[in-house]
Amino acid sequence: MQTLEGDAAPCCRGRGEPGEPAVQGPPRAVRGRDPGRKDPESHARALGVRAGRRGFSRSAVPASLVAVAAALAAFWGRADASSVLDFVTFDGIDYIRWMEDPGRPLARGNLGPEFAAVACSLGEDVRGCPYGLDAAAAFMPAGTRMFAVRGYATEFRLAAVWRDRIFLYQAWRNPRARVGADLYDIVGKVRAVDVQRGGPSRATGPSATGPSISVTAPGDVAALVDLIARSPVRKPQAHAAGESRYWVRLWMADGTVLERPYFAETGELMGGVVLPIEFARILERYLGD
Repeated sequence: MQTLEGDAAPCCRGRGEPGEPAVQGPPRAVRGRDPGRKDPESHARALGVRAGRRGFSRSAVPASLVAVAAALAAFWGRADASSVLDFVTFDGIDYIRWMEDPGRPLARGNLGPEFAAVACSLGEDVRGCPYGLDAAAAFMPAGTRMFAVRGYATEFRLAAVWRDRIFLYQAWRNPRARVGADLYDIVGKVRAVDVQRGGPSRATGPSATGPSISVTAPGDVAALVDLIARSPVRKPQAHAAGESRYWVRLWMADGTVLERPYFAETGELMGGVVLPIEFARILERYLGD
């Protein structure tokens, strides 16, 4: 992680080519909070939520966090504490961050203009920050400043800057998305695709049943990306814990990664992207079926 310096850039929202970042100084406090109090992992520990691979877990959590679990059950197929993910919500779009990301960390040069600031955090105020509130976060402190990510639509990616660290959040649910390209801004940006059977059945860890395989043919990579971009988006569906799935990893040209599960039986990529059977056939060809 890089230390960030400079004054705050003007706040802006929406698409467009990001300008020069200027992210010096402490995050602006919102609603009287002290954002320098704890890091996001400390917020989780304060709630009794244990940080793990791609999420947090414990046997019982406050009611507000259970509401988050219920909302995310459409992804994990179960509405329990293990389903609580690190999320932020802006303009009705839910963004998530896996606790472990194999991609290149974001650096200062990847940041565009300031987009918004976190208004409240479940990690700080479980009663006053209900899930679904605009500018809410799971564990990022109130006042955390959010920035556009250079080269990507803000509907897809936002970066949180807290102290000297940068955290990448990527959309998983957008009620205004009509096709996959509205949700995932990946056209012309993916250089490689990896896939493996299974994937995390809950937020705390993977349950992969096979090795990660690389899709090597450029034509197949392009076909997978095109299918995601052109396919329709519906409201994310609930998925049974035992439902067949693949874990798909999209490597961007800049070294960052988008990881999402693909549920073969319903043809749904996380976020409600409904993919045709051709998508599964390409993956199965590499996996040996």
